[in-house]
Amino acid sequence: MKRLFIQFFIFFIASQYNSILCQQIPVLNLASALERTEDIKLSDFAESITYIPLATTYDCLVDKNPKVYVSKEYIITVTIYRCLVFSRNNGEFIREIGRYGRGPGEFSYAAIMGFVNDQSPACYFIGGNGNLVKYTIDGVFRGNINMPGYNGSFDKPSVPMNFSFINDSIIVCDFLIARGIEPNLLMIFNENGKVLKTIPNRNILATKQVYVTRPGETSFYRFNNNLFFQNMYNDTVFRITVDKITPYFILNRGKHSPPYESKWWPLEKRLKGSFIFQPQYSESKRFISFNFNLDKIKYFALYDKMLRLIKVADNSSGIKNDIDGFMNLTFDSINSEGDLIGLIQANDIVHWIENNPERIKSLYPVFQKLKNIKWEDNPVIVIAKYKE
Repeated sequence: MKRLFIQFFIFFIASQYNSILCQQIPVLNLASALERTEDIKLSDFAESITYIPLATTYDCLVDKNPKVYVSKEYIITVTIYRCLVFSRNNGEFIREIGRYGRGPGEFSYAAIMGFVNDQSPACYFIGGNGNLVKYTIDGVFRGNINMPGYNGSFDKPSVPMNFSFINDSIIVCDFLIARGIEPNLLMIFNENGKVLKTIPNRNILATKQVYVTRPGETSFYRFNNNLFFQNMYNDTVFRITVDKITPYFILNRGKHSPPYESKWWPLEKRLKGSFIFQPQYSESKRFISFNFNLDKIKYFALYDKMLRLIKVADNSSGIKNDIDGFMNLTFDSINSEGDLIGLIQANDIVHWIENNPERIKSLYPVFQKLKNIKWEDNPVIVIAKYKE
């Protein structure tokens, strides 16, 4: 009987140990991969590319550095002062959404700090009093969403910086960490302004620091109807639900992971730190990909979930386009349908065509769509499908 009990106990411990091993989250060893950069071609992770030139008229000029959102039917460009809607089918201009200003139903100059729910679709931008203003894709103003606990003071700020959504009525935001003593990192709330959950800031300093504002310290992304979040001072990417946040994977940056205190270092010291700042992730059933900068060099990383292998390539001139032979490409985001989204400025296309006349004939299908692009035209949106 005693032997049977011991055997059962050993079996139980072994089962628990195996269960723990099975639950271990993936570790993307970026620090190691950086020591042996490789060539990554577009065909390694993508199966097709679509180019959509955006219509160009005086009414729909896209300002520089737009955020681009793509739904099943629409392409939405968001800049500081304008939100424009184009057809995904042919790039034709459809309408402008909202208006910059301080009046009712208008958004502030920080419109780019809002977000687009490409599943609804609907647009949310920062209003004049720290609230969110909501518009449908038809351009109809749907009201103000009060920001719970908003405080724009320099002493104890409570200012949302980045937004995303869990579903059509529940919003997630992170907070500006300016003094190092802010109590909350994330907030989940609904469109009635009710707080559903707050996630505390685990990196509270003992002494209040000088007020510092730096964008791009956190990122949200979506995959398989789930929302994920990372702060650049933490190597763990988390899955967010209304009830909890759970670790999803770890990005091991090694010596290139910035310490929390570096946010308040002098610029010269931070530049000497050789840090990898916050990536913007894209994910499919098989791949996780992202761009990042290190020591003024642009890189692209590709993680194969099936092989548990991460590769890193110099991305200074884009990813080699071996699918249709046209320009090298860079992708900046992913939509809810799993499409990789990129952008090419019109003048870059004109310049490439002028410098590659011998390749035009072999690129007939692509060139027919892009041959009439002019230097001053709106950008061309690039949509790629991940390989299964």
